[in-house]
Amino acid sequence: MRLRQRAGRWLYAHLPITCFLFDQLRVELDAALVGLVNRLSRRRRRQLREIRCARDLRVNVACGPHALPGFVNLDLRPCCPEVIGWECRRRLPLGDGAVAGIRVEHFVEHLEPREELPAFLADCLRVLRVGGILRVIVPDAERFLRAYCRDDLAGFRALAVPDPFPADLPTRMDIVDYAFHQWHEHRWGYDFETLAHRLRRAGFLRIERMESRSSLDAALAHDRDEHAPYSLYVDAVR
Repeated sequence: MRLRQRAGRWLYAHLPITCFLFDQLRVELDAALVGLVNRLSRRRRRQLREIRCARDLRVNVACGPHALPGFVNLDLRPCCPEVIGWECRRRLPLGDGAVAGIRVEHFVEHLEPREELPAFLADCLRVLRVGGILRVIVPDAERFLRAYCRDDLAGFRALAVPDPFPADLPTRMDIVDYAFHQWHEHRWGYDFETLAHRLRRAGFLRIERMESRSSLDAALAHDRDEHAPYSLYVDAVR
């Protein structure tokens, strides 16, 4: 990883591209590399065949280093043996109706909203069994906007925004912009109304606003405590 970071800094310093474009290219390169490994590695092909044939699974999508025992843990950059390398934006390596529950924490806001998000939600619907649950956790844009509209900073304090504000985010509008964009990593902001609309349009039948560590499927409620002050928790039933 350090070598990749050094190479990235060198390329960014010497090529006429923006930081945004460089990061996008790096994501696409990582997606191509993990796809190549999945095709060429005998061990990975066997592993993927096994989970495609398995049933009653629970899946932890875009888990980063936060692998969960008893789950199929998927991430573009597998950082430990418990995580399977997979590009999760469009299709999951699982059988139709094979999954009891999916949790996806702070990933949906990174998806392009017109193409990647509908494709991702449609595939979650495909792999879930009837009655299966998709648990989505995203930054709660409504809470940031309500905090912005207050006459004081109490709303931002409730969202665990540092006091004083970070040096590179010195104003209230900077904090809101960061929640929506995280520089250039977030692609869209969601409140409950907007996320519920996208889930209904994808075909989910029942959508419930939940709280941290509370889910219609208790096994999915492995929510990260550091996200609790500013997150929206939604369970969608197939």
